[in-house]
Amino acid sequence: MPHCIVEYAKPLENQIKIADLVTELFEGMESTELFDRAAIKVRAIASDHFLTGSDKQLYVHTTIKLLPGRSPQQKEVLGTKLLETKRQKLADLAMLSVEIVDLNEAYFK
Repeated sequence: MPHCIVEYAKPLENQIKIADLVTELFEGMESTELFDRAAIKVRAIASDHFLTGSDKQLYVHTTIKLLPGRSPQQKEVLGTKLLETKRQKLADLAMLSVEIVDLNEAYFK
């Protein structure tokens, strides 16, 4: 744990290397020192069909799923780090967002 799920507009694949983004987000999560490297999981999922109300149609949304126990300050450090990681590469290309979700006792492994 944690799970980092990157949802993105498929046309971005023509502009950036998604594998590099996955690596950079992994490294960003590790750099926060909130997690053991072996526990971090990052995956990317392309959206073929999407529509936004913004002038920028392309997007990269990142959801971090955590077991309970992280403080609001730790979550802010994590969210800020991942948003900044994405801004460095994608600020002019897409809308960017990060969501941090605490899992409950219904998570099974």
